[in-house]
Amino acid sequence: MQLTLTWFNCFLLMIPLLVWNLVLSPRITNLRVTSDANSPGWLLAAENVTRILVFALPLLLPLQVKDAWGKAGLIIYIFGTLVYFASWLPLMMSPGSIWSNSGIGLLAPRLTPFLSFLGIAIISGSWLYGLISAVFIILHTLHGIHNL
Repeated sequence: MQLTLTWFNCFLLMIPLLVWNLVLSPRITNLRVTSDANSPGWLLAAENVTRILVFALPLLLPLQVKDAWGKAGLIIYIFGTLVYFASWLPLMMSPGSIWSNSGIGLLAPRLTPFLSFLGIAIISGSWLYGLISAVFIILHTLHGIHNL
């Protein structure tokens, strides 16, 4: 794994996820999704440290989509990003629905980003990024479970 800062890096793949979160997160008003009140401080701190790593490390990961692994990673990333975006739609469009009030419906936006992160790990050839992403998703999901 080569860690060099270039303009053509995996952070470009983080931009749609960041924009989605920044623009649409105010539309999710269910406290079981947005609250930090029920989670212990150590969990919130660990989640935020891993979140910073997951979103910053792609600056150092090369965007390599020319070989078969890179293309497979790109397909996983695109699929994962679409699934992640779709997981938000019921929470925004039908917050009173059975799905939006079920455990899996409430946790889906916390679980599904792993597919996007896995795609980035495969594209960049970084197993370490995949591992850090998995730890982040586990912590992020535990935070969500505390709110159920």
